[in-house]
Amino acid sequence: MKVLYFDCFAGISGDMTIASLLSHVDVEEFKKKVKKIALDNFDIEIGETQKNSINARTFKVLYEEEHHHHHRHMKDVREIIDKSDLEEEVKKMSVEMFEKLAEAEAKVHGKSPEEVHFHEVGAVDSIVDIIGTAILIDMIKPDKIVSSPLPVSSGFVDTQHGLIPVPAPATAELLKGIPVYKSDIEGEIVTPTGASIVKTLVNEFGGIPDMTINSIGYGAGTKDLEIPNVLRTYVGEEEVKKTESLMILETNIDDMNPEFYQYLFEKLFENGALDVFLIPIIMKKQRPGTLITVICEKENADKLKEIIFKETSTFGIRYYEVLRHKLDRDFSIVETPYGKVRVKKGYLNGKLIKAYPEYEDVKAIAEKTGNSISDIYRNVIRHIDLLFF
Repeated sequence: MKVLYFDCFAGISGDMTIASLLSHVDVEEFKKKVKKIALDNFDIEIGETQKNSINARTFKVLYEEEHHHHHRHMKDVREIIDKSDLEEEVKKMSVEMFEKLAEAEAKVHGKSPEEVHFHEVGAVDSIVDIIGTAILIDMIKPDKIVSSPLPVSSGFVDTQHGLIPVPAPATAELLKGIPVYKSDIEGEIVTPTGASIVKTLVNEFGGIPDMTINSIGYGAGTKDLEIPNVLRTYVGEEEVKKTESLMILETNIDDMNPEFYQYLFEKLFENGALDVFLIPIIMKKQRPGTLITVICEKENADKLKEIIFKETSTFGIRYYEVLRHKLDRDFSIVETPYGKVRVKKGYLNGKLIKAYPEYEDVKAIAEKTGNSISDIYRNVIRHIDLLFF
């Protein structure tokens, strides 16, 4: 599973996000895509700098200053996104990020999202930051995005409304539901654009997941801080957890017609049992009996207990939770001297450790050729070993 992790120890902004994510993609391909944004007279500048001796990328949008403050509304932004020659998923992500911003601004100013007019966020650079982020996420195509908690700083920031507290009211609104912690840094380190990116795109919050790291990106902010003012991102492969929680149902039987077990098995498997097996036992009155064991997922346990009560002579069922660890597995169709055979392969920590032919395929070959099934199996195994090991 491909994971993208945001390490936001110095906060997050739109330009930091793009600068950091560029380390995970083909930069020239990104440049081609970003030029498809339906805005006139803008260009981008990608550079490098150092923050506390850490080499980091920079990202800047170059454009002609508008002679008047262009206060765009949500419908204007949607129109820009719709007119851009970009993938539908990029457009969808971009609209969602802007909608989150509009909802936050609306809440702060007591208006509807459609009435809100964006100031700094409606500027060309912020539009490119948001759409550019969506382009990069679409290029990386992570299965999951995880972020560290966000640092909340203090102080004031100068805006067209005058001085406002940090975090800005719209940022604070966007931070609802996001884990945060107090930072000693003065000034804005989580911008409304950065908060919107996290609010819209992140699936989970916490420390870096257990994964194999493939690439790391550092995106520089414009300020110089005591700590490195960079957003660090990781892209890697998270190993899918092989451990799962299951239920075991058990009961002892010593007075039931054994012919009924076949019907019991059929009913249990039809209703979600993963495995059913019988073990001969000697019970408390030295009578021979049978231990019935059913392995199932938690959601099927009650239904299967009901079947056991109805279809056996028992008056009680023991049940408890267990953990099961499975190998990664897949199937291949292998051409053998006897024809095609399905092969089940098992992997431990990404390494193939076993491969076995499917019994039904070996049986079919034995019946077709008239050879013994043990001979067929042995020869097929030899062929598989040469192929995979």
